[in-house]
Amino acid sequence: MSHKFISVLAVALLTVSAGCAFNRSSWSKDGVAPDGATNALSECKYQVGLNKIADDKQKDLIADCMQSKGFRFGSPR
Repeated sequence: MSHKFISVLAVALLTVSAGCAFNRSSWSKDGVAPDGATNALSECKYQVGLNKIADDKQKDLIADCMQSKGFRFGSPR
């Protein structure tokens, strides 16, 4: 491979990586700081873990728990 091709590929990969880093989806709720969302998510994960739910069901139950608290999952505003 030529040096030019490797350089172009490296720049393209860095650009894609940087775009992904700044476009993170997360749980949010109007009037609640990011730390509040993190706390709510931790509580939901803890509650699901206490109930010994099968691994394949945990993600959906955690999402249901967060939505019941008024949080929505999506790109930051």
